[in-house]
Amino acid sequence: MIVRSWKTSLGVCTLALAMLFASATPSFGFLDKTRFVAHLGVAYFCFHHWVLRPYEQGAFAAGAPHRISSIVKGGVALLFAVHEVRVAQRIADTSPDPLLHKLDGAVIALAGTFAVVGAKLKAGDFNPQDVTSLTGSTGSLSAQATAAGAPIQDRPILVPGL
Repeated sequence: MIVRSWKTSLGVCTLALAMLFASATPSFGFLDKTRFVAHLGVAYFCFHHWVLRPYEQGAFAAGAPHRISSIVKGGVALLFAVHEVRVAQRIADTSPDPLLHKLDGAVIALAGTFAVVGAKLKAGDFNPQDVTSLTGSTGSLSAQATAAGAPIQDRPILVPGL
């Protein structure tokens, strides 16, 4: 009888704790910086991998093999990057973190630049000044982050199998 009451008491306590934790809402800013950085990282990867690197390798130059497909891929990648930057911007807007609020203006400018250049590239229209403006927007965000006390560092990450 004692064993049964002990198990019943443990079950009731467990159920009460589960109900207590289920009713508690998580912190509104739970992992905001991590989510913010992850979305910006994906956006920067798209920009770097499908726009900046092909541009530096001459894939957008007149007469380059597969020029149009490279330009269109860059445009589509930038439009996806716009989505990721806008998600990061929404996180910064709703976060109670003052650092994310300081970076919000630069993120909005970055999304606008990505959107304009992405639409132009997707349509097959390439202007070298567009890539320069994109590089300037990413540099501006990095400078503001450094000024706010959170420098952005580019660290290569080895992915197994790639």
